[in-house]
Amino acid sequence: KQWYQRRVRGGYTPVPQGNRDEVEQETIHHKHRGKNRSYWRCLYGLLLIVLGLGAGTGAWVMKHMQSSNVVIKPLYDQKLYKALTLENGIHILLIEDSNSLLSGIGLDLQVGSMSDLSAGPEFLGLAHYTEHAMYMGSKEYPRFNELANFLQTHGGNDNAFTSQTHTNYYFYVNSKSIKHSIEIFAASFRHPLFNPKVLEGEKQAIQNELEKDIPQTSWKKFSILKLMSDPNHPFHRFNVGNKAIFDSADFVTKIRWFYETYYSANLMNVVILSNLPLEEMEVIARKEFSTIPSRNITKPTFYSNPYPSDSRYINQYAVYENGALTQELELLFPIGSTEEEIKLDHKLVLTILGDESKGTITSHLRDLGYIIDLIVSPLTFAESFSCLTIQIHLTTLGACNVMEIVRTVFDYVDLMKQEITQDIWEDSFNLHRIRFNYHDESDLKTLLKTIPGWMSSASSPKYYLNNQLEHSQYKRDDIDRVLDKINVDNVNILHGGASFDMLQCEFPELTQYDNTFKTKYRMSRIPRAWRDYWKSRDHLTPNLLIPAKNHFIPTDFTILPMSSLPQPSIILDEDGFKAYWKQDSSLPKTYVDCKFFVPDFNKDVRLVAILRLYLELVSESLDAVAYPASSAEYRYSLSALNEGFKLRVEGFSDDATFFKFLQLVVDALDNPPAVTKMRFKYQVQEMVYDQMNQIYKDQPFRQGFYMSRLFFETYSYDNRFINSFINKLTQDDVLKGGSQLLRKLAIKCFAFGNLDVRHALKYVGYVRDQFLSHILKSSYSYRGTVVVLPPGRWIWQTHVLNPTETNNCIFVMNQISARTVSGPSLRKNILLTLLATIMKDPAYATLRTQQHLGYTVFTGTLKMLSVDYFYILLQGSHYTPDIMMTRVIEFLHSYRNTLAKLVSSGTDEHPSGEEWFTTTKQEAINLLLSQPESQVGLAGYYSDTSQSNWPFFNKREYILTAGRMLIKEDLLSFYDNYIIGDARQLVIQLHGAGYPLQRNTTVPHQEILNHETMAKLKAKLFPLNTEFVW
Repeated sequence: KQWYQRRVRGGYTPVPQGNRDEVEQETIHHKHRGKNRSYWRCLYGLLLIVLGLGAGTGAWVMKHMQSSNVVIKPLYDQKLYKALTLENGIHILLIEDSNSLLSGIGLDLQVGSMSDLSAGPEFLGLAHYTEHAMYMGSKEYPRFNELANFLQTHGGNDNAFTSQTHTNYYFYVNSKSIKHSIEIFAASFRHPLFNPKVLEGEKQAIQNELEKDIPQTSWKKFSILKLMSDPNHPFHRFNVGNKAIFDSADFVTKIRWFYETYYSANLMNVVILSNLPLEEMEVIARKEFSTIPSRNITKPTFYSNPYPSDSRYINQYAVYENGALTQELELLFPIGSTEEEIKLDHKLVLTILGDESKGTITSHLRDLGYIIDLIVSPLTFAESFSCLTIQIHLTTLGACNVMEIVRTVFDYVDLMKQEITQDIWEDSFNLHRIRFNYHDESDLKTLLKTIPGWMSSASSPKYYLNNQLEHSQYKRDDIDRVLDKINVDNVNILHGGASFDMLQCEFPELTQYDNTFKTKYRMSRIPRAWRDYWKSRDHLTPNLLIPAKNHFIPTDFTILPMSSLPQPSIILDEDGFKAYWKQDSSLPKTYVDCKFFVPDFNKDVRLVAILRLYLELVSESLDAVAYPASSAEYRYSLSALNEGFKLRVEGFSDDATFFKFLQLVVDALDNPPAVTKMRFKYQVQEMVYDQMNQIYKDQPFRQGFYMSRLFFETYSYDNRFINSFINKLTQDDVLKGGSQLLRKLAIKCFAFGNLDVRHALKYVGYVRDQFLSHILKSSYSYRGTVVVLPPGRWIWQTHVLNPTETNNCIFVMNQISARTVSGPSLRKNILLTLLATIMKDPAYATLRTQQHLGYTVFTGTLKMLSVDYFYILLQGSHYTPDIMMTRVIEFLHSYRNTLAKLVSSGTDEHPSGEEWFTTTKQEAINLLLSQPESQVGLAGYYSDTSQSNWPFFNKREYILTAGRMLIKEDLLSFYDNYIIGDARQLVIQLHGAGYPLQRNTTVPHQEILNHETMAKLKAKLFPLNTEFVW
């Protein structure tokens, strides 16, 4: 688990959305494929070198692409694209990816929840309800959940979400099944049935979805944002919907009206990605989507500002209880249309405001001990208007100095107006172009969710993949227009914390209550004296600086020729140090992962606390360089592990820049960081809050995963226990103790990406040389241990940590066995993967859709220190944990009959048990053998593999051999032995507010754990060589 991950601050923060978790033709693609594609790519690269374009390559490519009839895409994107506009007005982007094993489709409707009011003021949540209704049967495929059932048996999944002005649907499936999947999907938009009986049952599902979100801090804040807005604006209205609202009016009739009014082909954008040829995809797309009806309606727009200037809805200050451990201050500035937001001028302002270099807002306020972090992001409510938000997490000292913090923001904006130059803008545009041209592969789900929405704001298909490239000219007026909106008279301020006592609220206004998200709040106008103080130029904040020129911008993007050496290869093998290398030429980027093993430190929780805080201080010392580096795609992460810690350094493979960044990070790790006493105090506070927020703010099911590791892994400590030690540590304890812990190390490195063996040795050699005197000179092995659960059902009852959380969670875990390279172990792993895949949809349909036990239902597999687990997770608020547990266990037993029928008779598609088992077994094997498509994903995959006990070179052969030996009867035997019968089962019951712990349960053959029985269980351990031995 990563305890600390550096991130690029100033990124996008999503608006909470209702989420069910989710005949003109323009040919715009390249025709060269296979070997021809490689030939043209090499010739193209040679041309760039001959022209001597160097760092200007991006500019030439941009000009070339804009003058051609092609989708502007990243330079090394090997996918083929084709855009269609059908007669009914639907826009379709076809993407051919010959390497993809999965295919998928995303459909975006440019209508969302702000159109609810068109049906009448009583129909709040109508768009969201319609989203849920679309998959519930069609004229051609009348069975309930036909698409979900088909996807579940063919390695796929689906989801949808409703935002303010968009509704998005997407699914993915194995590529062999994409044709039939599209047929079912498209039929839902041609002739949906809207069966009243089925729709009636979905009311409770939406109610459960709402109750899942009520305790979440982000939703509470979003609710306050709505309450601050103009009541006459559609944004002000509650748009998720709940059962009480749905029962109060004839929603079933209105759903059909909403569909017939707004579900129009001319408002739809579709993306289809598959390994099928473009020509074949086009035939499918025209056949299935050309008959979706078009109403030829105009896209609903909402041009008015929900916080109009010169009104009572701007210059408001709201304090509210959000249940968080830290206080959060948010400044919200209405900016204007989304067209303004997508311009690079807007993004430049965001980037500079969120910078962490010396002299910036973040750096200055951290030096004063006022803030933990500061995140700047756009907040889009609709195409026609958006806001810029500055979100600040406060220290206790900062909570007493809100006036000075806000003053610093306005002082810095004044400085930006004076000192932002064209050179700064061009640097920003150059970085944006570099990031786009060398963009890594996005995962399929993200692509299907995002590109259809981008299509609606692009002026032509050229910009489907990046509409910001339309704004490539420096315009000072555009920058000033954004900066002018960040002023004292155009701000609303939200101040959230666990309670009004914590917030020290100065406003005497009556406390109000938001019934929907159960939030207490007070709202007032910002006092005139405050605004006058923020406007005053008498005492400007000293020592503020605009970020200096970024020296991490790479200039060398050369792809190195592939080496003939065998790979992966061990390039260094010494006592206490081992390094692997593997080359990848898909992008000009390099990754160096180093795992540092600290012998036996995890047996002493005080040493665990010291190491974590020491790593935090190292990261803090790097903030001034980490932000500009991350803007240029050079990043690092430091993660505390049970056995030590892990360092990753990544970035473009420009040798001079990458090596400079690697040196900075490694040197900081090897030298105790300089830190003031005040900064140390607030660093401790930040870390304590951060560790608690990981389990305190998250939904109960995430706490379930956390608790499972606490139970099974021997040296996993409760964050609350670690924090009790962190709070007692002195600065001297941490700096000396952390430095001492790094004096005895074993290190394992993996160098991956666009680098040859010479560069790999240079990078890992620098790591070795810096720690040479600290590396153990004798053989070292790390042995992780996991609790062996005796046969039976063991129940661990505990409360959800957040006292305002009303949801309960049941986490049923079956311990299978330790994973090794032996045939029996691999066969179990294949069967486990197969079971988790085929049970996912039946569990969802039974526990969520039919029994309405909760909105969140997951099935899957876990691996902790090489021990495999099967799990079912259920979260809801309407039933006691005991009832929820009983229903889950009943489902596990009843599914045995379903499984027996599948093994004996198969399905309609696979009419024999043998055929069904062979097909599903192969899908499970494919999942186990699958690798990430992105370069960064492959870097993590190979790094993790090099440090595990899997065979490094012949993993595929081992799994295929084990799979060939499996027969269908093995599946039933596995189910009887490991899922029911004498299974080793742990049930974690997380009790929400209002649900006390129970001494007895209605489930037979169980034992409720207490401190004594848990201690006995933890005495029996799996000894596992989960890491390296040399």
